[in-house]
Amino acid sequence: MTRTSVARPVLAWLLVGAILAAAFVVALYREPLAASAGLTRDGAPSTAPPSLFAPPPSPEPQLGDAGLAGAATPAVPGIVPGRAALDARIAALGRAELVGVDGAAAQVAWHAVDVATGDVVASSGADALLIPASNTKTLTTVAVMNVFSGEERFATTVVQPEPGRIVLVGGGDPLLAAEPAAPDAYPRPASLRELAAATAATLLAGGQTSVTLGVDAGLFPGPGWNDVWPANYRDQVTELSALWADEGRTGSGRSRTAALDAAALFAAQLAEAGVTVVGPPVAAARSGAEIARVESLPVHVLVETAMQRSNNSFTEVLGLQLALATGRPATFAGAVAAIEEQLTALGLWDAGAVLTDASGLSRSNRVTARMLADAVRRMQTDPRLSVILDGLPTAGVTGTLADRFTDAVAEPARGVVRAKTGTLSLVASLAGTTQTADDRELAFAVVVNGAPNGWAAKVWTDQVAGVIASCGC
Repeated sequence: MTRTSVARPVLAWLLVGAILAAAFVVALYREPLAASAGLTRDGAPSTAPPSLFAPPPSPEPQLGDAGLAGAATPAVPGIVPGRAALDARIAALGRAELVGVDGAAAQVAWHAVDVATGDVVASSGADALLIPASNTKTLTTVAVMNVFSGEERFATTVVQPEPGRIVLVGGGDPLLAAEPAAPDAYPRPASLRELAAATAATLLAGGQTSVTLGVDAGLFPGPGWNDVWPANYRDQVTELSALWADEGRTGSGRSRTAALDAAALFAAQLAEAGVTVVGPPVAAARSGAEIARVESLPVHVLVETAMQRSNNSFTEVLGLQLALATGRPATFAGAVAAIEEQLTALGLWDAGAVLTDASGLSRSNRVTARMLADAVRRMQTDPRLSVILDGLPTAGVTGTLADRFTDAVAEPARGVVRAKTGTLSLVASLAGTTQTADDRELAFAVVVNGAPNGWAAKVWTDQVAGVIASCGC
């Protein structure tokens, strides 16, 4: 055997040994294996560069479909940008589309805070008084849940002043339906049909087969229409009433006589159950013993539903119920006074803020991005208010956010951000909560006023949320 033939196997085995040794060293640096072998200890300095096992960096965000440039870079684990850096990322988002009809730039504001500490993570224009649109509901529901336990229910009842006469009494149930929902539906509100069946059973048991019908909707004395709302908003909100069915919706739109319409429907249902109603329903005061009732869903479910559907009528009714619960008249003025009182008590009311309704249809409302973000933070830290979070849609998944957050800059928020939207002409807002790339929980609010391109304004608010969600902050 020659010297060369002996050397070749030796060299091969040396090479194999070197490879195995290198693999073992690398494996030891992988935390689970090294720890299981007892070769690591807490507090020991790292002997491998942090980048050794780091995933490759994600590509930079691309331009969104709206042409709004993405300036946010993906979070780098372990690197925490300061507030100035995050604000710069948001400010660098293209706003070419957010220009008013007069050529002036739209007003924009954002505010993000750490839920656990209250530290401000990003903020610009946060104290400017701007129109919040439907994010008014964020403030209203916080005020409502600060007063109610959440388990209260509002009853729709039937009383009998004397034999042969009954009165249908509205209790301000915003979700009262004409017909029962399916047994497995959620939410499953009370219905006039169920009330009619219970009423007929009591009347027939007492030998009464015909009655006259009165209607009492005086719990809310009116007016049912807010003077600050334009007339063309009547397709967005029903004239408020303590008694309606299906939110006063009719085949031709929304009723302006919701209580009488509900009573007429109730009379027809009584007839189907074997009790004839003589004559049309007429206004009457409540008196006599209660003979039947149905109760609303608990307040916390009403709040959740109002937020999830961004329902103006439901929220206005909740505002009136709040007014009553705080000893005020059930009027628009009483409702907004009660909201301000509760927000002030919670430290959430900023000087100069104005509310003229509870739902956000009013263009006279003025609040700050700071108020909205702080209200969301309060929802997350106060168990009594946390039920409101159940009504917040999830970005790109549910409710009013289902078809949003589609461009590359906003995409990090999909499935992570939960937020309330606000939209009027020239107004877009977004307020909610997110987990950041490094698992920090933040509350945030973004508001745009004065942008005639409403779609671009919404895209921009989504992109701001995407920047905040993707930051390591």
